[in-house]
Amino acid sequence: MRIGLLAPASRRCGGTFQYTYSLLEALLNYSKYKQDLFILTNKEVIVKDLEGCKDLIVLDIKPSNLLLKGLRVLYVNFPFIRNFLDVSGNYKIIKKLPIDLIIIPIISLAPLYSNKPYIITIHDLQHKYYPEFFTVKERLTRNYVYRNAAKNAMFIVCESQFVKSDIIKFLGISSDKIRIIPSVPPSYLVNLEIKVDYLKEIKTKYELPERFLLYPAQFWYHKNHINLLKAISLIIKKYKEDISVIFVGLKKNNFENTMNEMKRLKLENHVKYLGYVPDKDIPYLYKLSIALVMPTLFESVSMPIWEAFYLGCPVVSSEICALPEQISDAGLLFNPYDVKDMAEKIYKIWTDEKLRERFIKKGHERVKGLTIENYTRQWEKVIAEALKQVRKVGRTMQGAYSER
Repeated sequence: MRIGLLAPASRRCGGTFQYTYSLLEALLNYSKYKQDLFILTNKEVIVKDLEGCKDLIVLDIKPSNLLLKGLRVLYVNFPFIRNFLDVSGNYKIIKKLPIDLIIIPIISLAPLYSNKPYIITIHDLQHKYYPEFFTVKERLTRNYVYRNAAKNAMFIVCESQFVKSDIIKFLGISSDKIRIIPSVPPSYLVNLEIKVDYLKEIKTKYELPERFLLYPAQFWYHKNHINLLKAISLIIKKYKEDISVIFVGLKKNNFENTMNEMKRLKLENHVKYLGYVPDKDIPYLYKLSIALVMPTLFESVSMPIWEAFYLGCPVVSSEICALPEQISDAGLLFNPYDVKDMAEKIYKIWTDEKLRERFIKKGHERVKGLTIENYTRQWEKVIAEALKQVRKVGRTMQGAYSER
């Protein structure tokens, strides 16, 4: 049986791109299903690892016209017409390919429009907690897409018990249909041999301060950059500490506000924004930093935290959502709404070397079993369950036809 991995997330998508990249690596290089795999991706997404892939299908995704959008609403809400109505649009090639099961690591109705069985990943339901971060249109779209994508999926994969509980609570999905599989950082990062000479080059290349905190995150509102700036300012004033933070990530809707707040607090000499940083340089930023700081207001599972654990970088983080579940006792937690609490915890990890050493050891313990091989086995198990159901449905349909 053939499997299609629909992987449309580009680098602009941040964490979902990293998630997709790790899943691609697992299924292409480590899975028993690798010979039965079609990779379906955008023009923007293709990475070097995919260039030699035998069954690589490049999709040309364009906005749907008004008529197609209307037909798709009918298609989703009236299942009995799905065998008679073609709404695949730009995804028509998926419908034509001999694919028995689609895996899609982002929220989309594309597999449903292609009338194919599918497994989907739901990363979080942030819009249920912070509706103010989304326009009315975005909230309505999310509610519609999440509900119908989950309802029609064979299985739903998520990365934490926290998100599983949200899927049950907000989408009304049975727990039997949900599988928890924490993602792993790409192997290029996990297996990297740090070169001392390149550490020096990175320090010079980015004009890094002697000591700094690292925050790799795109500038979405929920990433909470502004409260972090306030905490840094408080540490400077209260403890007379020369503390710096490095921001890495693409400019999003809160970038300008963050930069204005930096100027208002007179932190220009304590904050450095590097923009987009190549993959090969990111591990060196972790190694050079005093700690990873993660002040986010909402996060299912944080890939930078797993990366920090692998690379021996201490972690100080928000105590929200699934992060306490992810970090356990391997990092320091704070209330992301309480600037004083954030400042105290950051100052503690900044000044306490023994605490940092303890967290580095604990972090290594947390990711011992988080390997690409184990990750692949977990996915293989879910795929096998889904294919078994697909075969069963196929046999039932054949039996029904033979009786006519």
